[in-house]
Amino acid sequence: MVPTLEMLTIPEIRSRLAELEARAGASADELRRRADRYELSQEGQAILRKLEDLTYLQEHAER
Repeated sequence: MVPTLEMLTIPEIRSRLAELEARAGASADELRRRADRYELSQEGQAILRKLEDLTYLQEHAER
C-alpha cells in the first residue's frame, strides 16, 4: 500500500474542523466531555480523533 501525503493550509484545516464538528453535532470540547464519560459512539470517537489530529496540526502550523 502506498502512503498518501496531504498538504493542508491553515484555512483548510479550519474548514475541516468546522465540518467535523457539524457532522458530530457538537464542539470538540463537548465531544471530549462525552468521551470522558464514555458516552461517545464509535463514529463520535473517530470524529474526535480526527479533530484532535487536525487541532495538533493547526497549532503547530501557526507557530
